[in-house]
Order: sequence, then structure tokens, then C-alpha cells
Amino acid sequence: MAIDLPETLTADQAAKYRVSIRLCSDGLSFSGHDPSAGGSFFYRSVEFDRSASALSSLKEFFFTHDFLTWPFRRMDILCVIPGYTIVPDSYSGTGDADRRAMDALFLSAGSHLFSDTLDGLSARLLFGLEEEIYEFCSRSFFRPVFSHYMTPLLSRWGREVGAGTSRMYAMLWRKRLDLVCFRHGKLACSISYQVERIEDMLYYILYLWSRLGLDPETDTLSLWGDSSLRAPLMERLRGYLRHMSPIGIPAEAYLLGEDVAKAPLDLISLLRCE
Repeated sequence: MAIDLPETLTADQAAKYRVSIRLCSDGLSFSGHDPSAGGSFFYRSVEFDRSASALSSLKEFFFTHDFLTWPFRRMDILCVIPGYTIVPDSYSGTGDADRRAMDALFLSAGSHLFSDTLDGLSARLLFGLEEEIYEFCSRSFFRPVFSHYMTPLLSRWGREVGAGTSRMYAMLWRKRLDLVCFRHGKLACSISYQVERIEDMLYYILYLWSRLGLDPETDTLSLWGDSSLRAPLMERLRGYLRHMSPIGIPAEAYLLGEDVAKAPLDLISLLRCE
């Protein structure tokens, strides 16, 4: 699972680079850029051996790439974990209260609890990462900053949605569908579904749309994902929803470098927050 680095990134230049590891159950990506040098963004991805655990694959990746020990300007670890919950800031934010909230939902024993601030939403996102993975990353990488992959998206969309606006955002993946809904300018729902077919995506979008009382004539559905998923789904939705639009990569993001076109939207949103 070896990856190469751009020639401009050396040990001497590491302190200038902001890098990110986007950690999934079946693989990871390593990306980075020098904020003072336009066009320096790079993106590399690898898949894990499905017969091995995520932890053992992560260790193999780390020990075969010496550059991961370099003292980068910033090291973000973006955790792609479907299980999470959102609580308002008014909720009692003690560690024990957060732990009880997660235990009541899906957090398994032996997980490290995180609480991400959602800018502009007066809320926090709670998620858990396997304790062994957290401990390995904490002691192996240079001052890593952990966050959930939905955090930069929710923060970005919360700033973009106007007061009184109702909109659904759909993130289309090969085996997962992420739906985020705003109703009258307020976050109403953020949820992930495991999916196998386009028909599953169609069902969950229309079910949640109806459940939240969104208007098929006036409200908007925005979709991000590979065109092989997005195009056929939008075609099937045309008989139900009047306003749909694809989510594109912001034009200014391309100033980071050509590789930005390969990166997922959550990573792009994270970089735009700097």
C-alpha cells in the first residue's frame, strides 16, 4: 500500500504543510498542501486488505511511510464513521452526559469519545473512535487533530443556508447515503444510511423529505457524488421534486491544486475552513 509524495514535499518543507489523513474502515487517503504556495495540494488514497483489521492496516501504512513522522504544520485526522449524534449546546455538556448519550445510541465499549463544535449551529457532533486506533494515532503522528467527516460539511452548510430556507443535502457514496436537512433555516436532521442500490437512495430521500414536511414544489435537494450515481438518481427524482441541483467543487478550491478534483467534499470543506 505504498504511496508517493510530490517532489516539493520534503522533511525540510514539512513545517509549511497542512496534511490530512481521511480514515475509513476500508482504506485511507493522505493529502496536504502548503497554504502559502498555490497549486501545491496533493491527494493520495489506498485501500486496506479486507482480511486484516483496520488497526493492523493503519499500522502497516504508518511503518512503511517514514514521512508520516515528520513535524507538519498541522495534521488532521478525518474520521469516516457513520455512527454519530448531534446535541444542542444547551445540552448538559459534561463528559458523563455525552457518554450516556452515545451509549444510548451506538457507541461500543472501548471507544474514545469526541465532541466537535458545529460552527453557526449552536450544536456539537458526538462520535466515537476505537480506543486502540485513537491511542496509536495519538502517539505516532505529530500532534494530530481529530474530527468527524460530517463536521466541516455541517458547519459549511449551516453558514450557507439562509434564514427561513428549507433544503436537503445528499452525499452519495458506493455503499452509503448521507442526508442533511435544514428546515426554515434550522438543522432538522443529519443521518447516514447503508445502501446497496439507487432504489435505496431514492426511497430514503423521499421518505425523509416527506417525514420532515419539505415542499416538493419550492424546497431544494442538492446532491454530491460521482455522476454514475448522481445522474440516474436525479433522473428518477424528477417526477417527485421540482428543484434539484448538483453540488460542485467551489471554483476557488481549484487554486489549491488540480488534485482537489479527486478529493471528497468533506475534505475540501475542511481545507476551506482554514
